[in-house]
Amino acid sequence: MDVKTLLDNLHEEVSCSVCMTTFTEPKILPCLHTFCLHCLNGILRTSGRHDIIPCPECRREVQVPSSGNLKDLPTNFRINSLLDVLAIKECHTAGVKCANCDKSSKHSSYCFQCCAFWCDECITAHNLVKANKEHRVLALKDFEDQDIEDVLKRPAFCQQKHHEKEELKLFCKNCDVAICNLCVATIHDGHAKIVLEEAASERKIQVKSVIEKQKKTIEHKKTKIADLERQCNQIEARGDAVKRDIHKFAENMIAVIETKKKEMLNKAEKKIKESLGCLRTQQCEVIRQLKLLETTVEKTETLVKQCTNAEITQLDKSLSTVIPEEVSDVGKQAAADLEGLRQFLFKENKTFVDSLNSDGIGSFQTFVTNTCAHQSTTEGKGLSEASVGLESNFLLTTRNAEGEQCYNERDCVTVEIKNQRGHDCATEVRFKDEKDGSYKVRYFLKDTGKCQVSVKVNEEHIRGSPFPIKPKPRQFRHVLSFGRRGSCAEMVKAPYGVTVNERDEIAVTDTDNHKVQVFSSDGTYLRSFGRIGDKQGELNWPAGIAFDKNSRSIVVDSDNHRVQLFNEQGQYLSQFGDEGNLDHQLRDPYGVSVDTNGNIIVADAGNKLIKIFSPSGQFLYKLGEGESGHFTSPFHCIQYDKFLIVSDAGEHCIKVFDINGNFLYKFGNQGNRDGEFNEPRFLSVNKAGHLMVCDTKNHRVQVFELNGNFVTKFGKLGSWLGEFGSPTSAAVLSNGRIVVTEWFNSRIQIFE
Repeated sequence: MDVKTLLDNLHEEVSCSVCMTTFTEPKILPCLHTFCLHCLNGILRTSGRHDIIPCPECRREVQVPSSGNLKDLPTNFRINSLLDVLAIKECHTAGVKCANCDKSSKHSSYCFQCCAFWCDECITAHNLVKANKEHRVLALKDFEDQDIEDVLKRPAFCQQKHHEKEELKLFCKNCDVAICNLCVATIHDGHAKIVLEEAASERKIQVKSVIEKQKKTIEHKKTKIADLERQCNQIEARGDAVKRDIHKFAENMIAVIETKKKEMLNKAEKKIKESLGCLRTQQCEVIRQLKLLETTVEKTETLVKQCTNAEITQLDKSLSTVIPEEVSDVGKQAAADLEGLRQFLFKENKTFVDSLNSDGIGSFQTFVTNTCAHQSTTEGKGLSEASVGLESNFLLTTRNAEGEQCYNERDCVTVEIKNQRGHDCATEVRFKDEKDGSYKVRYFLKDTGKCQVSVKVNEEHIRGSPFPIKPKPRQFRHVLSFGRRGSCAEMVKAPYGVTVNERDEIAVTDTDNHKVQVFSSDGTYLRSFGRIGDKQGELNWPAGIAFDKNSRSIVVDSDNHRVQLFNEQGQYLSQFGDEGNLDHQLRDPYGVSVDTNGNIIVADAGNKLIKIFSPSGQFLYKLGEGESGHFTSPFHCIQYDKFLIVSDAGEHCIKVFDINGNFLYKFGNQGNRDGEFNEPRFLSVNKAGHLMVCDTKNHRVQVFELNGNFVTKFGKLGSWLGEFGSPTSAAVLSNGRIVVTEWFNSRIQIFE
């Protein structure tokens, strides 16, 4: 601490924490806290003990000197020096006490050898003494910073009676105390003694050893605190993650319940319409009969009034011709229908409610793991670079504190890939747990901007995380072509729809051959099903095709105006729809897809509607009746995220709706420039989350962001590899490759 800082904080340095005033006779305790002698005596008197005194600061108990006198406690010489410095600093206001005459004076001097203040009168006498000729004396008004430092370096003097002016120069090893020369021949006669400087050097070595040990302890404590802080952060992060999982699960439950509610409401609405329709029909019939009866009665009454007696007598023979036979009583049928509607009640799923009330929406689990995140490692190209829309991967290895590979099935591994704005810039981030502490991670990048991969184990970053990624733009390159025009196995004629299952099997609707063919991802023929006809399992110009989560093949049987469902091996399961314009009917349907709830979305082109059916084929609701969201020739509708996206070939555009069927916006118009269409057909979304549109009569596939911004395109008119002849449908393999069917060229191409 420099002199200026010392002087600024001097009062704080020389104030006793007990009496809150300037120290008098400062005594230092073994715990290194200093107090006035009279303060310590007061504490000892009130403590009720005569051999122990508690430190007022740290409450550590201190042994009273064997003499029983606290005055024998070590004096804090530094505090005494600071008291002198304080007196020098404040001499111009309070004056200082002369060591000779005890008078206080503002005009005083300080002797560095006597370590005492002298008034102007006494300093003269001091200087006349021959022994003091070499003493350094300085007037207080002339003190500078260096002089203050010299005061702080003054020697320590003996505290024994009559030895007060003797400097401590020796150290008694028997009594472990510093002594003066007079003490040598008196109190410490015969004791082992060494020079004070030598004893101080030895003590410094001991103190330094203690200090180093304590420094190590301090570092250990700091490490422990940091470790505890890390664990606290980890617990907070885990807690946040648990709360996020709870929110997500609850929101998913709510979404499922909302969907089921909509299904039930649609069923109720359909039942009500059916019952009301029947009753309205009966009501109209009764009204017709009523009017007929009223007219007949009126005519008969007129006849009776106008006829003669002879004519009236003849009425009983012709009355049956005048008055029709009694009409059938439809009241019983109406009452039966009404009773049926009254019995149409909603029955709660009490099991679900009871389970929710008793078990809640989940439970908590705790576990102990040896996995150490900052020791866990990763390797692989996917940590440094990635191509947009193509699969990237890397390997994560979890390790313990010793760096050894370890595994705990409850370890929570998370991977986030975000751009500089903190937004997700990858899709389908997936893990394959090898059950040995290694995890194969794959993802598909969707942005070309700067981004980074964060890898965490149990909500804590692993070593090196986050990792910066260098993104590469997607270049669509032809890699494979299969299929040729014909009717034999492995040959296709005007392929239309295409879809891919979880095993990367490619299913194609072979329209002119009226069947579905299935190929492997390398183009190898696997199987086929269907033949021309209108019976169950037979097809007439199959168009759209999709797989649902149960691996069922959903095929649009276009010229039979229906949708048929087949199992994985192509065996017929069920069907729905027939030709007509009612809600459950279809006319010239083309595209089909499956939403996140398993519902089947059908493009009912002939009725200019998009219809949504349940997995069992029950009609749920439809799009296209609103003024702003109507269609001219809808070919395909897919769900992505919270949107329903429709291709309208008649209007050469793409229309976007929210998940509830409310029209949002459209993009594109007729033309051949980027972002323009000529009868767009089927839609799909690639691994980058971009919308791919088969721009059929422009003989290309265009790629867009979901907001309609053009991204890129590939293909042109032709029959060479990489060229198209009326591309109608596209699907995406698990590795990000794109499968495209060509109606005119009768082949299937794969791009990456």
